[in-house]
Amino acid sequence: MTAAVTGGVLARELPISNGRLFVAFDSAASIRELTYPLVGKENHVGGRHCRIGFSAEGVLYWIRPEHILTRSYETRSPIVSTCLRIPALPSLLFTLTDWIDQNDDVLFRHLRIDNHARIPTTVTLFLHHDMDISHSDIGNTAAFLSREKAILHYKDDIYFLMNTLEGSSPALFEYACGARHGHREGTWKDAEDGRLEGNPIAQGAVDSVYSVKIPVPENGFAERTSLLVAGSSYGKVVDLFDRTRESLAGNSLFRSRSFFDFWLETPHIKAERLPETYRKLLHHSLFVLRNHMGRNGSIVAAVDSDSLSLSRDTYSYLWPRDGAIIAHALDRAGYGDLTQRFYQLLPDLLSKEGFLLHKYHPSLSPGSSWHPSGVPGTPLYPIQEDETALCIWALERHLNLYRDLDSIYSLYQSFVLPAAHFLQSFRSRETRLPLPSYDLWEERPGIWSFTVATVWAGLDSAARMAERFGDSAPAGVFFKARDEIGHALKDHLRESGRTSFLRGLHLMKDGTLKPDTVSDSSLSALFWLNVFSPQDPVLAPAMEHLFSQLTLPSPGGVIRYDGDSYYREDANHSGNPWIISTLWKVRWLIRTVPDPLHSQTVRHLLDLVVARAETNGMLAEQYHPRTLAPLSASPLSWSHAEWVLTMVELADVASDRHPWDDPS
Repeated sequence: MTAAVTGGVLARELPISNGRLFVAFDSAASIRELTYPLVGKENHVGGRHCRIGFSAEGVLYWIRPEHILTRSYETRSPIVSTCLRIPALPSLLFTLTDWIDQNDDVLFRHLRIDNHARIPTTVTLFLHHDMDISHSDIGNTAAFLSREKAILHYKDDIYFLMNTLEGSSPALFEYACGARHGHREGTWKDAEDGRLEGNPIAQGAVDSVYSVKIPVPENGFAERTSLLVAGSSYGKVVDLFDRTRESLAGNSLFRSRSFFDFWLETPHIKAERLPETYRKLLHHSLFVLRNHMGRNGSIVAAVDSDSLSLSRDTYSYLWPRDGAIIAHALDRAGYGDLTQRFYQLLPDLLSKEGFLLHKYHPSLSPGSSWHPSGVPGTPLYPIQEDETALCIWALERHLNLYRDLDSIYSLYQSFVLPAAHFLQSFRSRETRLPLPSYDLWEERPGIWSFTVATVWAGLDSAARMAERFGDSAPAGVFFKARDEIGHALKDHLRESGRTSFLRGLHLMKDGTLKPDTVSDSSLSALFWLNVFSPQDPVLAPAMEHLFSQLTLPSPGGVIRYDGDSYYREDANHSGNPWIISTLWKVRWLIRTVPDPLHSQTVRHLLDLVVARAETNGMLAEQYHPRTLAPLSASPLSWSHAEWVLTMVELADVASDRHPWDDPS
């Protein structure tokens, strides 16, 4: 996704969102990412820590990862449940429930404390907020609001109001607002003596802490609910706080659970055929995909401020390729109402030439890029052509599933026709292959088998849509270009004297094209885009050779390509196992082995993926080949989309459930 770097874990856990307010945590339940009013932009925490702590008997304990007993989404909703125990407070069990209201921009953090001792106790809750509003520590304000008994952080037209309720009444005990620049570490450090000094306002680079006294009876429990209310003005956050306080948090929690319980019931997935562990990760994956989609249709790859320390950029962009694959996964799972948002934004992103750019901000303005163009040794345009082609392909698959002709016809005219005309014309007169562009891994210019496969599929889809809409002239043009590209793929991108395909033709600085024979998992697009049938004598030996080259020995998994250096930390391995490439192998096996659900090879690979998500249900981009620790962005939307597609395909071909599918 980004330029090559080394090292680093960018793990975020259990994102929650309503399409405007987005929050992600770390393994200590601290808020590490908070974006509003767009999913992925602007980031107002940006990797800083918004901590939770508890004090009893005069000692403050900030929650640490080792305090966590269990932490996950609930079974049927993207509501985060955390159970923890602090060793120094052995009689107390803490349970946090985090969710965002689906209608109002409010984060709820409900706390229950169970006291298993025979004597009552008093616990003090500390909530710390460290915010760089609009991703800058300049010009922020943190202030105490005496009427609301709340803390307010604001800058420009972004406001956040924080408070904790006992029932419907504010329960704030002490507070402090302070600076955290120069030699000042912030109010969270001052709070560690268990007392807050009551400074009512601070400006610049600021943070705040407030505390809440919670009496807990013997052999009993106590509950409090903390709110973070987001809005574009002081008046709006205060009004929303007042409304939320009166309507009670329990009503929002009930609505959220009911909504998602119904949302998961889709007839498009025969989920009852899948083992429980697979279904659980399927549900988590659907939650992750939904939570990375904004109300405007943008789908971000990940929200990962830690990457700023490595490349001064993030994964918080819409890549059209990723968006197309994620939208296709959601379509296959039965969520065509969601994906319409993505497809509807495509015409406005299309260039006058008919292509989509490298990537876009969540606001839909062009994103940062590292692709040069128009100079010797570079493509004519700074694009990855597969991104345009896959959007046409995904849209036509959506039309096949939902037959929403009226809404798709306008997209056919405004997006499909100009984009497909670009695909069919942006080709070599000699070879009829697409002209050079950048590969899907964003690393090298040339003519790539993956790109050629997507252009073939995009033109095939455009032609089929033209036929359905009675547009015979462009249908003929697109079918003809598709067939020419199919023949050129066989003629120019197969390795001489071997059964495999070239990764592509690498565009060199002198303008020549050099055959690239590196084994690359992206060649799997030749089967999942149906360029060739799995039974085709051209394809089957090529895929068998490919996956034999890229599959790691124990514990297993499939690397992206041979010699991949992106985040590689072990020189003894030619790359790290990626979730995407591992599941591409599974999807090949689903098409080629009998009864794949009960194939030991298939189950081994699927169980390997499930094991990576066992702790919190999140799938990273890639993993260390020996330790299996997550590397790069986590969760990565594309990884979860591939799990959804794999489960849909597996369920479609699965026979009756087998006794080993459920634990005894």
